[in-house]
Amino acid sequence: MTTHAAKFDDVAGYAPQTSGSTILLNPASSAFALSAAIAIVFNTLLTWGKEAYPALNAFMASLSGHHWITHGLADVAVFIALGLVFMTFGTASQMSPKQLVAVLVSAVFSAGLGLAAWFVLG
Repeated sequence: MTTHAAKFDDVAGYAPQTSGSTILLNPASSAFALSAAIAIVFNTLLTWGKEAYPALNAFMASLSGHHWITHGLADVAVFIALGLVFMTFGTASQMSPKQLVAVLVSAVFSAGLGLAAWFVLG
């Protein structure tokens, strides 16, 4: 028995496709998952940069009125731009869902640990 949602996914082309026994994500899902992982790491690096260089923090504040607004906009821009690039060139489409999850979890863990270390040790 299939549900209405499963039928919609199949018709709309959003259901995961299979290649033998391997499940493949659609190009947009895989591209933006990889983009999210990179944007997470970028967020941490930008935070470190702003904290280490007050001139960068002041410059970012001058762009939008507050450095956190500029920071958020930069994160979103990196996420969208890389997602579109990865989708266009099929960069992440060969990665399995397990690999993408591993990359995302690693990025989140590393970024969280990096921010915690920066603020505790710094």
